[in-house]
Amino acid sequence: MNRSWLRWILPVILMISLFFGCSRKPGEKLYHEALTEWKDGNLVRARSLLEKSIRRRAGSAENAEAYNRLGTLLWEMGNTKDAANAFTESCRLNAGQYEVLCNLGVALGAQNDFAGAERAFREASLIQSDDSRPLSFAGVLYAKNQRWDEASHNLNRALGRTPENPQLQTALALAELHTTGTDAALKRLQAVTKKHPDYTPALFNTAAIYRYWLKNQPEAKRCFELYLSKVAAKDKFAEQARAELLAIASGNSEKLVFTPPRSPNRINADKNFQKALAYQKKNDFDSAARWYIKAVEEDDTYEQAFYNLGLTYYAANRIELAAEAFARAVQINPSSTNARYNSALAEYRLGHNDRARRELGIILSKHPGCQPAVDLLARIQE
Repeated sequence: MNRSWLRWILPVILMISLFFGCSRKPGEKLYHEALTEWKDGNLVRARSLLEKSIRRRAGSAENAEAYNRLGTLLWEMGNTKDAANAFTESCRLNAGQYEVLCNLGVALGAQNDFAGAERAFREASLIQSDDSRPLSFAGVLYAKNQRWDEASHNLNRALGRTPENPQLQTALALAELHTTGTDAALKRLQAVTKKHPDYTPALFNTAAIYRYWLKNQPEAKRCFELYLSKVAAKDKFAEQARAELLAIASGNSEKLVFTPPRSPNRINADKNFQKALAYQKKNDFDSAARWYIKAVEEDDTYEQAFYNLGLTYYAANRIELAAEAFARAVQINPSSTNARYNSALAEYRLGHNDRARRELGIILSKHPGCQPAVDLLARIQE
């Protein structure tokens, strides 16, 4: 239960790979050598030199910047845990760094430390009270993980600083979809498209709501067609929009298709899984799905591959395929609460409320305090 279907707007709002920079430049030789190695692409060597320069200057206030640089480098290397630790050290040495607090919030979010991430973003927002980005980051982080009330709270606060921002308005609409309902979400999205007719994510999301929540296929078709008329042929979601139009025209649902192996090969499956995961982190859902399929074609007992495939399809708003992938994960591991919850959520999105209730009932029989399951069941029974 740790992903959300609004992933397609995240690159607009939360560009976590572009960390904030620093302005001060300490003059120590090791530090500058590290930056040179980093610039040349020698990341391991750069890390070693940065860590050595920090040790040589133990206790120095200048290490606040060095730790921020180290955290950014570690993030680039894919080491989010150590990156978060480095940003924490930077804040410990100098608590008032807006840029570092933002970096820390992003890194903690990647570690699923939502409370810590929100705390860092909140502190950053106090330093620069006119900048909506920290609160936006916090809101999107919660939305990605389906914590809709917290998402709405932070996004509303961010909009208080930049009320006309179409990205934030769209993100809030998707949070409202899960808290207030379809009427509020559609009203907000329609206001966005009226004021910003060329902001295409609002159009795509409007079409998705008509298709999957309201089951109004003619209106979904109209919105998808309008979306395609405004974007380039190779736009990130153009292919998905065309697939939705074909599905609407044929009345058929997408089916999960893969070729089971004669004998499982987990080693090859793991290699394909890692490739898929790299694409998924970049929000390249089509490539991620292809490699997750390759993973399960090497080992069709690979629960995590099916689960991640479900998350990938859900993020791309291909709900039928997501439901099938989550169901396969549950079949392999019936005790997986995350897979079963997401299966229920996908079935709910498809209008299969009986199936969703059944899955949620199984979860609550074992984990009566599972709040996401309680909330979804209440929504179904409204």
